[in-house]
Amino acid sequence: MERSGPIVFSVIVPVYNVQNYLAACVKSVVEQSGPADWECILVDDGSTDASGSMCDAFAGLCPGVRTIHRENGGLAAARNTGIRAAKGEWLLFLDSDDYWPEEMLTGLRAALAANPGFDWYVGRYLELDASAGPDAKPCPGPVDQFRPGPCEEPDYAARVARLYAAGHWAVWRYCIRRSLLTRTKTLFWDEVRWAEDYPFDLVLLKVCPRLCFVDLPLVVYRANRAGSLLNAGLAGHFSGIAATVHRFRALFAAPDSGWTPGEQEEVWRCTADVFWPQARAAACRDAALRRACAPGVEACRDLYDKGTQCHGRADWVLFRWLLKLFGPRFALWAAGRLKG
Repeated sequence: MERSGPIVFSVIVPVYNVQNYLAACVKSVVEQSGPADWECILVDDGSTDASGSMCDAFAGLCPGVRTIHRENGGLAAARNTGIRAAKGEWLLFLDSDDYWPEEMLTGLRAALAANPGFDWYVGRYLELDASAGPDAKPCPGPVDQFRPGPCEEPDYAARVARLYAAGHWAVWRYCIRRSLLTRTKTLFWDEVRWAEDYPFDLVLLKVCPRLCFVDLPLVVYRANRAGSLLNAGLAGHFSGIAATVHRFRALFAAPDSGWTPGEQEEVWRCTADVFWPQARAAACRDAALRRACAPGVEACRDLYDKGTQCHGRADWVLFRWLLKLFGPRFALWAAGRLKG
């Protein structure tokens, strides 16, 4: 059910098999106070539970909510579907197992008015531990350093450091001007089906060197939910990282890419720092898991000498050399034995 008035905010909600959480997510949007200047786009990504029919029911009952059904293509593809369908000036991303705090849109309207002139705003978030039981309460998300105000660092690596010091890399912390993505042709990479947010971040930091941090929680993130994409199979994580490596390699090779050597090196550092914790997790006693992960670890060979997490600790350095000299099958087995 669509509204006839102007749309300021488009909230894009990818939906896949979340029938137990979807109602709370949609309710948190529909019950926001203030003007009805938003649309909520539910992108049903081929759900096999009741989520798809629930999306249709919400769209029929709630003004401003509409549903798009698509074949399953992953979170990145679902978000892109929502971006293409959006009509608002601003884009907000909300995962369907998360929800908005009360009065969030009221606070966001005030923050945008108080800090005009930016195309990208980054907020705080609250975290709800889904493993802590039904009585758990949201708490401020763990953040190393969050400094409200403009970020206009001319140095790309400094912008990366500022963004990631301010909290989780997920795009549900962002409010982005839709015309920025349209003008720069910036979308998520469909084939990256795990950790799809961080390559989007890294490209966005290149095309949008000015952003603003606002002291406002934009979302309640439901952490440690069983069955979430973050907790999906480890072998699939390497497929996502390898797809990211392939896309960045192609992007940097383009004659008019505009990416300096220093910027490229920063991208590889960030990508490697996503890779290494997954590689160490794959170095385990479970032989079936090691076999499943080994091809993906091999596909990420470009990252073996990169990142900050393959240096320092002696066991990490040894693992890196085992990978380089003997390949992932032996290295994962040997490092798993050393873990005890």
